[in-house]
Amino acid sequence: MKKGILILAAGPMQIPAVLTAKELGLFVIAADRNPQAPGFSFADIGLPLDILKYAALADWAVEHKSEYNISAVFAGADVAVTAAVINQRLGLPGIPVEVAEASHNKAKMKERWLLDGVSTPACDEVGNRNEARRLAAKHGYPVMVKAVDNSASRGTKVVCNEAELEAAVENAMRHSTTSSCLIEQFVEGDEQSVETVMHNCEQLRAGMVDRHYGFFPYPLEVGHTNPSQLSADVQEQIFRVVGHAAQSLGIVNGPAKADMILTKRGPMILEMPARLSGGFHSQYTTPLALGMNPIRAVMRQSLGDDHFQEDLVPTKSEFSLCHALFPPPGKIRNIKGYEAAQALEGVKHIFLFKQVGETIESYQNCADRPCYVIMQALSREKLWHTFETVKSTLQYETDGSLG
Repeated sequence: MKKGILILAAGPMQIPAVLTAKELGLFVIAADRNPQAPGFSFADIGLPLDILKYAALADWAVEHKSEYNISAVFAGADVAVTAAVINQRLGLPGIPVEVAEASHNKAKMKERWLLDGVSTPACDEVGNRNEARRLAAKHGYPVMVKAVDNSASRGTKVVCNEAELEAAVENAMRHSTTSSCLIEQFVEGDEQSVETVMHNCEQLRAGMVDRHYGFFPYPLEVGHTNPSQLSADVQEQIFRVVGHAAQSLGIVNGPAKADMILTKRGPMILEMPARLSGGFHSQYTTPLALGMNPIRAVMRQSLGDDHFQEDLVPTKSEFSLCHALFPPPGKIRNIKGYEAAQALEGVKHIFLFKQVGETIESYQNCADRPCYVIMQALSREKLWHTFETVKSTLQYETDGSLG
């Protein structure tokens, strides 16, 4: 009987995980609250359950473990806690629940790091406006205000003075399940996304990309370039901080994805969910640029395959760029040039998350990005040239652009 795997999330970004599991010969169960999730079309079973409702998913998995020989769980989205709970209920190896919870709760995460001397900005959790004012003054403006347990930069903003603080705190609290938010020391520098897989507490390196940002004061990632152009020495420094942070959290076996910033004082870690990256990094740009397959590696590791490290060996030396397009906000009246843009040399994928008739809101977090383009080339210069051509070819008409 085939081994089964439960993949948590089945949106466009999780299709590579579903296909990878099928290539491994697994029986694939994909769970997503959207009954029309596109990943269901590629899975053996599409399970329309909310992946944040870990108790219901764990009950289902226990009931069907023998029937489908469920042998592994893969967090395809920011649901490390759900994966850990299911693994615990099924008696499968994986990250312990308390470790997954710490990796999802930025306050718990930062508390551990600061105690263990991990290089990270100072941070405090606050529960009301008075605390926020006091601690923002302690850190000194500007400060970062963050949601405690959300992803895609929801509820996150750079606050430059006290007049801006109250609204930012209220917004961050709305995006937290804890009725609190974080006030974090603001640090400047270039940012990186770092992919690692921990194995018996040792770090296996699965790539580093340079992240590109816009829309200040919102830390909205507009794209990333794979691989990083930082020197080998600087990358080594960054990877060491990432390994220290993973060990501090207690991630012994499994993925640990780090958001890093290279400051004047050296590399610092901002966040570390116990999962692989989103943003089409592990899914597309790493395989395109380096030939590595972090998704396949993590799946094989969870199944006890001793040879999973093979998938973390580079087999290419190319470059890949994932970049969003940002049409003027408003109701989308027309989208022109999609087929022509998709046919351009070097363009591998274009994902349209907003269609004609839908509305593009103002850009405040990474979930607001309406379109992604993924490109591959033999040089960085060619990547950016291709992207400029895409921008002039793929055109949105919105209420905002039409006046």
